Amino acid sequence: MIVLTDSDTASGFRLAGVEVREATPENAQEVLDELILSDAYGLVAVDEGLIADPNRSSARTMRGRELPVLLTMPSLGAAFDEGADATDYMKQLVRSAIGFDVKLE
Repeated sequence: MIVLTDSDTASGFRLAGVEVREATPENAQEVLDELILSDAYGLVAVDEGLIADPNRSSARTMRGRELPVLLTMPSLGAAFDEGADATDYMKQLVRSAIGFDVKLE
């Protein structure tokens, strides 16, 4: 598995032990095509902020291939859109991971 995402989000995935390839919206399709053609991955998770529909945009590259499976994941920007409370979001993540609230200051 590998995650194709922007540089802001990449660090979090690396901290979780996930292999990451960084891209910008301008070069994301090129990087995705390289990952597909490398035959090194069974799953490529693609940040929808880079490519909204990777299956459609990579249809030609994927022709005749069963792998990798392309999975679209929400971008970090979608999680923290205007009006969203980032602190509340992080508290919810911590609570779901460890089972109790942590006070963030």
